[in-house]
Amino acid sequence: MDETPSYKSLECIDFGANNWCLAFQPLYKHALLTSLSNGEVHHLDWDTGKSKQVTETGDISCNDLKVINSDYNNGTLYAVASGSSVKIFDIRSQNAVALLKNDKNAPFLSLDSRHNFLASGTELSGVDAEILMHDIRKWNVPVKTFIDSHHDDVTDLKFHPSDPHILLSGSTDGYTNIYDLRHQDEEDCLHQVINFASIHSCGWLSPKRIYTLSHMETFAIHELNDITDEAREPKPLDFCDVRETWNCGYVIDIYPGFIAAGSSQQNCGFLKLLPFENEIVEVKNSIVIPSAHGNEVIRDVYIPPEQSDLLYSCGEDGCVRIWKGRKALNVPSEFWEYSAKLDVLSDSTPVPVQPNTLDAEATKRPIEVIHSDSRKEKNKKNSKKSQSKRYKPY
Repeated sequence: MDETPSYKSLECIDFGANNWCLAFQPLYKHALLTSLSNGEVHHLDWDTGKSKQVTETGDISCNDLKVINSDYNNGTLYAVASGSSVKIFDIRSQNAVALLKNDKNAPFLSLDSRHNFLASGTELSGVDAEILMHDIRKWNVPVKTFIDSHHDDVTDLKFHPSDPHILLSGSTDGYTNIYDLRHQDEEDCLHQVINFASIHSCGWLSPKRIYTLSHMETFAIHELNDITDEAREPKPLDFCDVRETWNCGYVIDIYPGFIAAGSSQQNCGFLKLLPFENEIVEVKNSIVIPSAHGNEVIRDVYIPPEQSDLLYSCGEDGCVRIWKGRKALNVPSEFWEYSAKLDVLSDSTPVPVQPNTLDAEATKRPIEVIHSDSRKEKNKKNSKKSQSKRYKPY
């Protein structure tokens, strides 16, 4: 396997070994936001990489960080999930403009914002975890609350970038849910349920293709059902456990144009970038940065689309590191052109996807797909948590 080191270190911003660096969010006209486990959000200068400003969100870890409306070019507002609240900050004043809570006072773990809405997911409290949706133009009360759809921590949320009526959620209960927000009742909103494994990350690869990445490092790609598909069980593309296939210890996340993975083994930790296009993972063309964060887990990476020879990484060593590549990766800013608005449930014409040419092992394991007319059994004994999963710092 050709894994030629292609990046050199430009800068290291050290926030202390006991302070994990967790996530990035870009505000191109202002700074690269970086969240920390001590509750701070640092604003990194685009030119120097140094922290030029800090927002104190509280003394509890930032479980998630999201720019409001995903408006990276012109936005000024961002949300931080920290403890039992979500705080909305304005980068210009550093002031909190809104404070969101839930009735159970449960910690918030996940966020997403598009189409003038903010969705937030909570940790399990009692028998269920909650998803709240707020209109960003009036923060006072949620416009929707889902309280029965997950029975364990809600670890990821993703609005459909091109269809404002569709929301995706993933949980440690093993389910990835797709909601049609045009309905009022929660049960009616639940359009499709993918039964996979404890979800680390999930999202949209194309208008009708969904990826799921588990805490056990299994990965699969599924098809979104439209409203005519009640009798059909689409077969997912299942990569199974990718650690051996991709030669890594864990997967950081899925990004437009690439997948980031890492290893934290003693004396051989690394960061790996695997080109990813048309559902094909180019393992042989992967780029490896040895000892990127030592033996510590890497939490997030960011490559500016207009300067894709630069790479930012952050991890549990307390550092943000900036790297310079010998050549730029093909890194688009979006998985597809998000500006074209779609009605993905009513359109029965499948979105064309290039066939995957990986070996047959990639699709050998079937995955059950449950539709909205099937109810999930709310039993804690069915939880798919595992001793081997990687937890976020909540």
